[in-house]
Amino acid sequence: MFVKISLLILALMFSSFNVGYTASLEYEGLPAPIRSFFDDQYVKAYELIADARHPQTGVYRDAYVLQGQRSLPSSVAATGVGLIALTIAHREGWEENVEDQIIQTLRSMNGLEPRFTPDREPKSGFFRHWIDPKTGARAWNSEYSTIDTALLVSGALFAANYFPENDEIRELALKLYKSVDWEGAVADPKTGTLYMIVDEDGRGKALTRPFNEYVIVMNLARLDPNNKMAQQTWGDIYAPQKLENMPQLNYFGHTILTDGSLLSSFVPQFVYYLVHEYTTSSVYQEYFQNAQGADKYDWNRRSNTPTYLWGHGAGTDDGLGGSGYEANAIGRNRFSIVSPYIIAGFLPVYPEGIYDLYDIYLHYLPYDSYENPTDSVDTRRFRQSYKYGLKRFSLQYPRWYPNHMSVIDWSSMLYGLAAFKHGMTVFTDYTEFDRIIETGLFCCPNALISPKRSLDVSMIP
Repeated sequence: MFVKISLLILALMFSSFNVGYTASLEYEGLPAPIRSFFDDQYVKAYELIADARHPQTGVYRDAYVLQGQRSLPSSVAATGVGLIALTIAHREGWEENVEDQIIQTLRSMNGLEPRFTPDREPKSGFFRHWIDPKTGARAWNSEYSTIDTALLVSGALFAANYFPENDEIRELALKLYKSVDWEGAVADPKTGTLYMIVDEDGRGKALTRPFNEYVIVMNLARLDPNNKMAQQTWGDIYAPQKLENMPQLNYFGHTILTDGSLLSSFVPQFVYYLVHEYTTSSVYQEYFQNAQGADKYDWNRRSNTPTYLWGHGAGTDDGLGGSGYEANAIGRNRFSIVSPYIIAGFLPVYPEGIYDLYDIYLHYLPYDSYENPTDSVDTRRFRQSYKYGLKRFSLQYPRWYPNHMSVIDWSSMLYGLAAFKHGMTVFTDYTEFDRIIETGLFCCPNALISPKRSLDVSMIP
């Protein structure tokens, strides 16, 4: 069980077991105060995700909220993030029984746990975006989502690659992957158009064309050796060497990929961390650097804005008169909301960003020391909001403390800090999903997956 109060102590205790995981030169070279800040924020990045885990079913709630945490549904995308987060926790020595926790999560999402049946479209296998964390039933009137299913399954395959000797994890991850009709998400193989959702009859709806985060869906579709059409579409349109043919925009000298509009910076980040061919491609690396440069330049060209303030991310704008949730981007950030986790997500190509994060901590979000001597309510609200460190904040409304932080958006913080500390091999070593899909397709007898076990869930929160 994860005990956050002793996490830093555990990290020190287990450090001797992690000698095979070398730290990057950038991390080793940090000045002591910044390294101390990094270590604390790194732990907190994991804490937010770990605290979203349902203790009996192993699925992950959608977000951290100041009120109503126990009533939040699970996001299947958040559960995919949770699986990757567990591998990072294992690497750092933060968690015990990580493999058991992963198995519990994968059993639940495969519908193998008692009284937990995740709502899926029966023909295509795609999951609801949000489900009840106790029963798996549909929540928030949500859709069958191709991208959220892809984020879940990517996390499962990542965990299987991380624990290659654990046959049960591998078989459960394969079972999850094979239970989805990935090719059914491809609307038009000639243009690369994909379906974002699937209706109650298994028919695709809501079209999207590259470039955007749905590259992750296409990546899983093309990995099935039987999906010849998807493989052809990947080779013709999505492969890194074809990126120059995708829609692009030039923003003050930064050529960036687009789906027709300027994208929120989480989009290139999700693809960078989860699609192996893009992560290891010099072509995509350049576009990724350009995305970082465009984001930072957009903020820095504003008058009187410190150069360490940047990051167009997705998240709440509740209480500011907005829609409640906004995917901020260049030209689409009316409340001037800084998302520090976006800075973290770009650390592999802009390691100097760790100093930007530290400056934000010092000058805007001193989350562990903030005190308003004339307003105890303000102190309490600030510390509750920034319990896990550097969340969003508004330059226009400095007393706005966001009451919500979704796990999927926060993932950029954990992923970026992990990559800064250990290098991108912390991801590239485990995102070759074809290793599992092709060589492990028939590796493990079904007997390794035990049937549903009895469990009294009447008292589960």
